[in-house]
Amino acid sequence: MEKEIIINNKLNEISRISQFMEELGVSLNIPSEIAMSINLAIEEIIANIIQNAYPDDKLGEILLQANITPGKLTFQITDEGVAVDPFQKSNPDVKPSLEEQLTKGLGHFLIHRTMDEVNYRTSGTQNLLTLVKRLDIDFKPDALLDTNICRVDGIIVLDIKGRLDTANARDFSMAIQPLLQEVNPNIIINCEQMSYISSSGLRCFLILQKSVQKNRGSLIIEAMKPEIKNIFEMTGCTSLFNIR
Repeated sequence: MEKEIIINNKLNEISRISQFMEELGVSLNIPSEIAMSINLAIEEIIANIIQNAYPDDKLGEILLQANITPGKLTFQITDEGVAVDPFQKSNPDVKPSLEEQLTKGLGHFLIHRTMDEVNYRTSGTQNLLTLVKRLDIDFKPDALLDTNICRVDGIIVLDIKGRLDTANARDFSMAIQPLLQEVNPNIIINCEQMSYISSSGLRCFLILQKSVQKNRGSLIIEAMKPEIKNIFEMTGCTSLFNIR
């Protein structure tokens, strides 16, 4: 299973990376102290890319992909900035300042202390940094996201199981693409087994609702857990949907 997020090369975008990583950690039941160290390592690398790989305020995008396999998380960070190996050894004839030794040295120590494998390479115009973290954890599919679409007597039923968060929103968006093409659709979203929804998930719901209205259909959300309904109420979304 793979999750990904794309950000612009601006330091204020790191908060999106943090949210992505935090929600990924929760969805996989990774112990908080391990999840935090992984998050810090990823943030350190991306901050370094933003600050050093794009001179003269050149605009660009950074892709973070998380590949989830039994007992192992593999992260790949891709950018098209200046090709600089973040872990290359310094020129022995150039002595770095004390500040550089403390900041860069601490960052490298943190990354290598957290990750089991770190590999950098280039491919064409792309810089690719791969990081592997091995974990003695059974990643259960029901801790992630599962969607199922079926038709019953002319009604489209969308079942959602698990967490609809930043890490899963892209997959969910792709899953509902066929529904955006429906004419006069009657859709029911069954949230009985949905355990969490983030702002990214809410945006997917809003996109679907807008499409249904445009195509002269109806959308009903049902069987929400109280904590899910509370999120809708806090964000003012209850007035935008038919919830029962």
